[in-house]
Amino acid sequence: MAGILNYRINDNLKDSDQMAIEVDLELANGQRRWACFFTPEGLASCGDWIPKTKTRIHLGVPHMIIVSEISEEIINRTIKMLDSEGLIEAHTKLIEDEGNV
Repeated sequence: MAGILNYRINDNLKDSDQMAIEVDLELANGQRRWACFFTPEGLASCGDWIPKTKTRIHLGVPHMIIVSEISEEIINRTIKMLDSEGLIEAHTKLIEDEGNV
């Protein structure tokens, strides 16, 4: 288990009904990772359109975390839960160094 040193919420939580809330994490093993938190309303407000429809699509990606509400406490508890269960790396995406992208 990597263990989380810290994390930063990158977006205004008040915008969660219109967009993803991105979170950067720093792990004890030196990795920098990120995840995005969505509410059902946020999912309905963004994403790609399925051609010739009024339906949005979100292809499931491991670093997309869907919760019924977003707050700093919910993000904190979710991150701690994933970390304690050894799932933080499975549900976040590695941030590559700019020189390695």
